[in-house]
Parts: sequence; C-alpha cells; structure tokens
Amino acid sequence: MDGRGVARVVVGVGNVLLCCVLLLVAVGVLFVEPVTRAEETAAWHLAGRIYGWWFLGGLVLLPALGMTRTLAVHLATMIAAPAVLFTLVVLAAVR
Repeated sequence: MDGRGVARVVVGVGNVLLCCVLLLVAVGVLFVEPVTRAEETAAWHLAGRIYGWWFLGGLVLLPALGMTRTLAVHLATMIAAPAVLFTLVVLAAVR
C-alpha cells in the first residue's frame, strides 16, 4: 500500500470516528448533558458546525493536494456515516 492508500484509510477511519463523536456531542453524552431545550439546540448546532467545517475542509484541501481518490473516500464516509449512525440509533430506540 502506497502513501496515498494509507491516506485514504486514515481519512476514512478519521471521518467515521469524528461522526461518532459528533453524534455523542449532539445527544449530550459527551461533555455536559443538556437540561434545557436551548442547551440541546446549542449542542446540535455545535456538532453541525464542526461537521460542516470538517466536510468543507476536506472538499477544499484534498483536491488542492491532488488526492482525488481520498476525496471520494472523504465524501463517501462523511455522507454515509451519519446516515448509518442515525439508522442504528433509530433501530435501537424501536427495540
């Protein structure tokens, strides 16, 4: 595996871990559990801002570095990971 292959793996794993942490921040598991609706909204907004800037940063940085396959991994993991995590949370709540 060459250096760019390693970069793809690192970007993919990093994105999935980031999405997991942001989900925990958004629901109040990490840091402080939101008590009021305003605190809950603030936690969701914080997670959304971090997600958005990370997503945008990858969209700008990776093509500038000429890493198109890594960009594809970034897009796939940043779009699929939240959908999969949301589905898992919903399925866990249904049971």
